[in-house]
Amino acid sequence: MSEELVQWLAEIRTLKQALAEAERDRDAAQASATHWRKLYNTEARQRREEAKIAQAQQDALQAQLRGGQSTPETTAQNPTNFAAELAPIRNEEQLRQKLVAVLQERDRALDALRHEQENHRYTRQNLTAVIGDTMEQLTLLRGGTLPPPSPRQDEPESVAASASIAPVDVMSPEVVALLEAPKPPATPPPQTSK
Repeated sequence: MSEELVQWLAEIRTLKQALAEAERDRDAAQASATHWRKLYNTEARQRREEAKIAQAQQDALQAQLRGGQSTPETTAQNPTNFAAELAPIRNEEQLRQKLVAVLQERDRALDALRHEQENHRYTRQNLTAVIGDTMEQLTLLRGGTLPPPSPRQDEPESVAASASIAPVDVMSPEVVALLEAPKPPATPPPQTSK
């Protein structure tokens, strides 16, 4: 009876160790997900601020064009004195040239904003894919099974391909260490002798 009790205690000890390892893996995965979520939120906030600034500049230019103002409102981001720039203009042709230059600059700013928004969308998709891939790898590391992957219809092939490669390059050191750590050999349950 005591030998059987010793075997059960050894089995309980092994299960406790496996549970502690699983909890460490879970905590590392949660920390990694929190890290990526924080990066995503920071970038999203920056993009929103940039979009607000660009919109304010565009609104000021449109108000100037609509009202024919000679002194448009200035923003904190661009405190240029427009009245000083318009003062040397003497005739209608120079005014038209200045207007064309301003419109071209506005178009460049809008193109840059669209480009940044597109980059932000791809970054968001890549970060989401990295987090998903990391969670899948941790599930596989723990010996779990994964459901078959669902095709991502809103992602171009190049994004899907880069997302399948990117996790190794951008994973936190803790997750990489977990994935590269040698897996302890499974110990068979003790045999009872009769």
